[in-house]
Amino acid sequence: MKNLAIIYGGNSCEKDISIITAMQALEAVDKTKYKLYSLFWKDGFYIPENPVDIKSYSQQDGVVGKKAIVDQGCLYVMKKNKIKKVADLDCALLCTHGGAGENGALQGFLEVNGIPYTSPGVLASAIGMDKSVCKMFCKRLSLPTLPYGTVYEGENSENLDKIVARIGFPLIVKPAKQGSSIGISICKNQEELENNLKIAFIYDKKVVIEKALTDFKEINCACIKSKDKVYPSTLEEPVGWQEFLTFEDKYMSGGGKVSKTSAKRIFPAEICENDAKKIQNMTVKLYNALECKGIIRCDFMLDNSNGEIYLNEINTIPGSLAGYLYEDRDLRLKDVISITVEEAIKDFKERKDCQYTSKVLQYYANSGANACKTSIKNV
Repeated sequence: MKNLAIIYGGNSCEKDISIITAMQALEAVDKTKYKLYSLFWKDGFYIPENPVDIKSYSQQDGVVGKKAIVDQGCLYVMKKNKIKKVADLDCALLCTHGGAGENGALQGFLEVNGIPYTSPGVLASAIGMDKSVCKMFCKRLSLPTLPYGTVYEGENSENLDKIVARIGFPLIVKPAKQGSSIGISICKNQEELENNLKIAFIYDKKVVIEKALTDFKEINCACIKSKDKVYPSTLEEPVGWQEFLTFEDKYMSGGGKVSKTSAKRIFPAEICENDAKKIQNMTVKLYNALECKGIIRCDFMLDNSNGEIYLNEINTIPGSLAGYLYEDRDLRLKDVISITVEEAIKDFKERKDCQYTSKVLQYYANSGANACKTSIKNV
């Protein structure tokens, strides 16, 4: 049996969604394969006394359990000012959405500590979290995205004026490194743009301004790798929104129930087979180009006016781990978790076999050369 840490929480606007994803994972994971350790991330890691008690996470004092430490593949707890080892961790299942839990920071921490993890790596996570950088990356891959520009808080209006002149209204304003529904606004004129930029800058000092479609379908596609083969999911179409899917539409339209997805949806999406294949192929192309592992979800927009398809964004740790997008293939969330965990361990072992040492210090030690007086060239 392998020791599996489920990490969730973090300093993010999507922390609450992370907790819900973790609860779903805790319920679904195969307990015959994995011994579970819940790690709630706040101002450090904590092991909750009752990780599925949703009320405990909403308490103001934030007391959720014992203080935990993760170091060099091991999990420890603080007990009466003493450090006690709990387990050697075989893998970390990441249920963190947004912020440092999804932008590569947590992934880097786990790599430094020698722990396999179930999301894309540091680089892929960082690119995926930054909407502006991701669009530049997609452009190099010839993946279609809507016309856009990037503005920064405090800069003069010259750049903004050029973007507006190039793209034209209506526009959509998005904090560059927040979730797909955080701080987003539609702007139909200059006054709305200036007001909504102030809101967006509350969430991020870097903001993406993008052409807003007025008649389109949102289409989502997940992707997962198993035994060196990449599998795109069946497509879904979220519905029930007006101009774009709000945070409330996504997560608070289920009558307070914690479900696979609260938003209304059409599954499979009602689009033609050719368009469905295009979207799946684009998802696989981005998955491979970013050298992803784990499960990701790409969100697309299908323009009803001309039939064009645009890649909107990639979610490197999707809500509910996107397991519901494979439900028509007899893959349950339990299976998705097992696949991503085993792939993470396999990937970690393969990278560990790479050479990470040199013989430079041995040369200096054996030759008696003075390393302090030697210039290091061509490094």
